[in-house]
Amino acid sequence: MDNEEAAQGAPSGPDYRAPRVALAFCGLLAVLWLATGVGPPVARAAAGGIGALSIVTLAWMHRRQVGESSREAELLARRLVEDNRGLEKQLHHIEEQHRTLEHYFETLMEHVPANIYFKDHDSHFLKVNQSMAEKFGCGHPSDMLGKTDHDFFEAEHADQALADEQEIIDSGRGISGKIEHETFFAGKESWALTTKMPFRDRNGRIIGTFGISSDVTELISTRNTLERERNMLRSLIDSFPDKIFVRDPGRHYLVVNKAMADWVGAESPEEMLGRTPDDYYPETVARNGAREDLNLLASGKPVLNREWTLDRGRGDVRHLVTTKVPLVDPDGRCWGIVGMDRDVTEQKRAREKLRQVQQQLQELMDNSPAVIYLKNREGRYRMVNRGFEELFGLAREDVLGRRDEDFIADKAAAAEFREHDERVLKTGEPVQIDQRLFVDGEPRWYVAVKFPLRDPDGKIHALAGISTDITDRKEAEDAMRQLNDDLQRANSDLQRAHEQLIQAEKMESIGRLASGVAHEVKNPLAMIGMGLELLARRIPEEDKQGREALDRMKRGIERAKRIVKGLVDFSSARQLALEKNDVNRVVTESIALVDYQLRKGGVDLKDELAGDLPEVEMDATKIEQVLVNLMINAMQAMGDGGSLTVRTYRTTLDGVRRDEGARTARHLREGDEVIRIEIDDTGPGIPPEAETKLFDPFFTTKPTGVGTGLGLSVSSKIIALHHGTLELYNRDEGGARARITLKCPPGG
Repeated sequence: MDNEEAAQGAPSGPDYRAPRVALAFCGLLAVLWLATGVGPPVARAAAGGIGALSIVTLAWMHRRQVGESSREAELLARRLVEDNRGLEKQLHHIEEQHRTLEHYFETLMEHVPANIYFKDHDSHFLKVNQSMAEKFGCGHPSDMLGKTDHDFFEAEHADQALADEQEIIDSGRGISGKIEHETFFAGKESWALTTKMPFRDRNGRIIGTFGISSDVTELISTRNTLERERNMLRSLIDSFPDKIFVRDPGRHYLVVNKAMADWVGAESPEEMLGRTPDDYYPETVARNGAREDLNLLASGKPVLNREWTLDRGRGDVRHLVTTKVPLVDPDGRCWGIVGMDRDVTEQKRAREKLRQVQQQLQELMDNSPAVIYLKNREGRYRMVNRGFEELFGLAREDVLGRRDEDFIADKAAAAEFREHDERVLKTGEPVQIDQRLFVDGEPRWYVAVKFPLRDPDGKIHALAGISTDITDRKEAEDAMRQLNDDLQRANSDLQRAHEQLIQAEKMESIGRLASGVAHEVKNPLAMIGMGLELLARRIPEEDKQGREALDRMKRGIERAKRIVKGLVDFSSARQLALEKNDVNRVVTESIALVDYQLRKGGVDLKDELAGDLPEVEMDATKIEQVLVNLMINAMQAMGDGGSLTVRTYRTTLDGVRRDEGARTARHLREGDEVIRIEIDDTGPGIPPEAETKLFDPFFTTKPTGVGTGLGLSVSSKIIALHHGTLELYNRDEGGARARITLKCPPGG
């Protein structure tokens, strides 16, 4: 049966022609897509599945149509299935490769320390690595996606980066190795080495940019530091007045400073580079220098401060000091020489001039009769003259560099010298002191002047001293001073004697006057008193005014009698009844006479009477009169009460000369044994204006009607007749003191 017959004999069924055509087209399209390898792996896998499903469905429809007996359809279906499996294996292999590449890329992005990024056509970040996210202050790369440089940088840097990327997109040419100064919003600044390239799709179209940048902030900082140091070093060596140079082993100049170029007459340091000393120095100097350089390179030992002389002609001789050291690499190989020449001509001339000045100064000092020396701030001697050597018996070599305590046996004197030195150094002012030193066992006097020495800035760096022997002058001054003291004492004695003579004549005249006045006044007073008694009997008791007038008149009479009595005592004081008496007994009896008055006046009486006092010839009544008068005066001076102390003691007079104005030889003198009676009060003391008038007759500081002004005059006269003294003066602790001094009897 042929095909036509078979077709005619086949059972009729649904028409599958159109679906078969569609399925066949889908399967064919899927196979072609897989064959080209275009598109992402997931899309190609989906296409393969659709193609396989289309082929299987087509085979099933065909089998259904032709039946189970169609061997060709079955074979075709198997072939298509096998092809599909091969395509799936190929697809799986491609997916594995894709995942591997993605793993490599992600590993690279994650671990490379540089910043890697991709941007779209408008410079928005499409992808960045972790390093870049951390530098930009983001926790994860995804935080930067969709942002631009303007979200992180200041406008100046962000605008420049955008302009660079637009230029790359427009031109298709990348930028390689550009150093950028980055300024972040937070104030942080950094430097980056950046390479940017165009980002293309599979068809070669530019869809953005990508780039990689490395932080070179530390490198730039180091470079800038090195640049600054290089410039500083260059400025430093060019500013040095010394001639500085660097030469290679062949003696070619590698580096020279401006001073070196000026010294040899070159127009600039650059002109000397590559040349040798032979081009600038005389042959002898160059030859000696070459020999020295060879020895230095061979031994590695530096040349330090070598002095040499260069004759530049026309009498210009210069003195120089050269220092050279080898330059070695890290392996210890010598690759050059660095050296420095210093012109010390002026310093050498100055040193010579200073030496001459010092020699002249030393000669001046040595020929001075004074002792002259110079010390530093630590007290060490720097210069002494011949007079110093002779004074201490030491050579100057044994003194220089040492201090006073190192060679002066008298440590107290050495300490005193150092104290004076410290005062000069501290105050900056000179001092002048008199010093006593023993020379050859004999005391000698020196007047020493110490003064500071200052540097040009005014700072004290040393001190100098000049000591002059003034022993002869000192002895003459002492003799003159002693003579002057003797003359002053003699003049004082003469003046005191003159005053005593005048006082004696005055007292004599007053005594005669007082005697006459007392005689002439005494009788009228008695008659007036009798008349007052007669009047008193006749005035009635009720006449109070008359009675008061009589009382006042009686008080006036009593006062006049006291004055007359004082005048009588004053005029008759030479009549003494001298007997040996116990001083303490006389004092005790005198206290008893005024005890009532003292207690009534609120005075606290204290006695400090010494025992074993010898008896003294005195008129006990007159001495009691003096003591009572002094105690009453003290009580009245204290006013509202106080403390009164009476003491007796025995002592030896010191510093008292014989009274040349005395009419007898019994007056007190130095070395006499005496007994003293002192009365101390706690009153206001003696007014200064009254101190010189206390013993003048009729002078008193008491109110009118209280004192006559004769008590102290009479008391002074009584003590003087006993050949003693009466003194009144203020005490340092307050109050006044009355002191009676009486001479002890011979052998007492």
